[in-house]
Amino acid sequence: MEELKQKIETAIKVAGYEVPTSFDFTIPPSDKMGDYSTSVALAIASKNKVNPKEIAEKIVAGLKSSDITSAEIAGLGFINIKLSDDFFHKYLKSVLQAGTDFGKSQVGKDQKVLVEFISANPTGPLHIGNARGGPIGEVLANVLSWQGYHVEKEFYVNDTGNQIKKFADTLAYYYTVKSDPKFNFPEGGYPGEFLRQVSEEIQIEHKTEISELKDSELSDFFAKVGLEKTIRRIKEDIAALGISFDRFVYESDFLNSGKSIKIVEKLKADGHTNSREGALWFTSNDLDPNDRETVLLRSDADKTPTYFATDIAYHKDKFERGNDRLIDVWGANHHGHIARLKSAMKAIGCDESKLSIILYQNVRLKKDGETKQMGKRLGNFINFADLITKLKVPADVFKYMIISQATSSIIDFDLDVALEQSEKNPVYYLQYAYARICSILRNADAELLVEAEKIANGQGTIKPQDLEKLTDKKEIVLIKTLAGLSDVLEKVSGEFQIQALPHFATEIARAYHNFYSSCQVLSEDKELTRSRLLLVLATRNVLKISLMLMGISAPEKM
Repeated sequence: MEELKQKIETAIKVAGYEVPTSFDFTIPPSDKMGDYSTSVALAIASKNKVNPKEIAEKIVAGLKSSDITSAEIAGLGFINIKLSDDFFHKYLKSVLQAGTDFGKSQVGKDQKVLVEFISANPTGPLHIGNARGGPIGEVLANVLSWQGYHVEKEFYVNDTGNQIKKFADTLAYYYTVKSDPKFNFPEGGYPGEFLRQVSEEIQIEHKTEISELKDSELSDFFAKVGLEKTIRRIKEDIAALGISFDRFVYESDFLNSGKSIKIVEKLKADGHTNSREGALWFTSNDLDPNDRETVLLRSDADKTPTYFATDIAYHKDKFERGNDRLIDVWGANHHGHIARLKSAMKAIGCDESKLSIILYQNVRLKKDGETKQMGKRLGNFINFADLITKLKVPADVFKYMIISQATSSIIDFDLDVALEQSEKNPVYYLQYAYARICSILRNADAELLVEAEKIANGQGTIKPQDLEKLTDKKEIVLIKTLAGLSDVLEKVSGEFQIQALPHFATEIARAYHNFYSSCQVLSEDKELTRSRLLLVLATRNVLKISLMLMGISAPEKM
């Protein structure tokens, strides 16, 4: 609600205070408290060591406008503001004039952002735990694009290192154990049915080639063919999730091209390394010198670059491609890697403040009241594709249930709720609201609808009397709810509060269902019908935009 924010900012300046970079602006839990509430006076008081009530009084004194019917101070210094119906009518007009571009901006014009997400290890298919990064990264990329940024999406494939050796040894084990039943399962290998099946497929498809291999060659062969299979499976799982990437980047390319070694040489030349225990370590005053994860070159005979060394090279490459901002979406188990990587970025001359990292917690499956932890090394993960094809959970439902909770929260993915075809299912609730809107429009008078559609597409002319009949409390609440989109988009792109978007969409659906239950849209009153059709069309546009940004479909019939 930019216009009201500007009025508050002006009142703050008139009161003699600096306007905070951002301040909260919320709809109170009760309409008796007003239409909007802000705690900006408390924020200013905290910074200036002044009584917040005194600041609130000065701000309220400066809020002079025909649109503001009252501004009252509550509690420690909250300001509750009541607005006229005319204010909301003017706002609805702006929503209609924006049409299907409502909420779009150019704040990110000429800025390139690279969002890297999912990047699951190719030692198995996506399970519902590591797939969590998918909806998070997709929403973030969509919102940034809506704000005018040039956004690219990238998946980083960790196709080298010890994990791949264990992966290959596991595949080779299922071949060797057939002729040697006493052959031991590799230490740190990946149990579970998936890799056994992959090994069986490789043995059938490459029977002749395998029979000609020496024992010492088995692991490398299974690694090469196994990676091709699992990476293809991951791409299929991503497609099932309805997400696309601009590119897949491979760790092995940085090793084979020598970029990993070059970055180590630069760090060494600039005095950011030391040799110890036969290995080469990255050194920084910001880090624990004994942190073994800061090793750049291993102590083996080949002095092999570590994952950390290659990751530095990868992020340097991201900056060299002309990106102004980098955003990585990682699992919470990578928490310790953040400080190392940022310190390394600083050491090689990159602006580490332009690198943002979002961490997300685990996902547990909940069914019949029982919750289970999953993981590839536990061998009990649920393949995302199986969730879609076998358990029949729609991708839309998975996405919503993932993004509707803060990334810092562990998610208990409730399978029973996900399969519900009722209002208990939050996605059904949203989509039903959209379908209900489309149903009304199908039954509307054709002439009235054509004219209203032009206005809702930003092409028609809105007369003052077109909206002045919208005075019912539930009509005003619906308009008020629509007005929150811009603030929500700022929370998503600026603070990475991804859950703000699905919560906003749910509030729209709730406000619309409440409006629908008490305000008859199509009636004999032609003027009222026209006004309510315009409100319905504005709601349709904003709800569809919200669903699109979440990567969720908007069915016209259910």
